[in-house]
Amino acid sequence: MAVRKDALRKIVALKRQSAEQKVRALQLDVEGIEAAINDLTAGLKALDEGKAGIEANFLAQAHGHVDRVIRDIDARNAALLVRRSELDAAREALKRVFHSQERLDEVLPEG
Repeated sequence: MAVRKDALRKIVALKRQSAEQKVRALQLDVEGIEAAINDLTAGLKALDEGKAGIEANFLAQAHGHVDRVIRDIDARNAALLVRRSELDAAREALKRVFHSQERLDEVLPEG
């Protein structure tokens, strides 16, 4: 029976580790997407505030740069929504693993 207890504990520990890694990876993805959105938005603001100069603004508009940046922001916002929902699901899975680990400790005490 001790071998089964150890096997169950190892399985739950591995599931916990996997869930923690998935949560962290998704958090990094979310942070990366948010940073990219902030960079793109800052670039648009610089054009809007006239920091780039009138010629640069005209060329950016003429060649569709502004529209392309806005499409990129919209696409990244959509990706951000997907990643955040995946992150929420991963956090819920991690909570379930924690609960399983607690229940296992209650049912199979050390010793």
